[in-house]
Amino acid sequence: MSSLICTAKEFALGIRGHWGIENCLHWVKDVVLKEDSSTIRLGNAPANLSIIRAIVLNILRRNGYHSITIAQRFLSHDIDKLLHLVE
Repeated sequence: MSSLICTAKEFALGIRGHWGIENCLHWVKDVVLKEDSSTIRLGNAPANLSIIRAIVLNILRRNGYHSITIAQRFLSHDIDKLLHLVE
């Protein structure tokens, strides 16, 4: 339900935009980075780690990685490659 007055095309674009954010950020954080299964629950730690995960995703995507899973596999054992991403 919505009180928004717009055309079907405008409404569809808004919905697609919302799901694009869901699929590109929240789903990746939940499934690939296992945010939902984290056992860290006290104080500001969950929020801080969520911010760190978002920063990591931004760094990887800005460096051309479209698949975060492939980026993890490629970079996880090479500290020099990791550090090169943030230079």
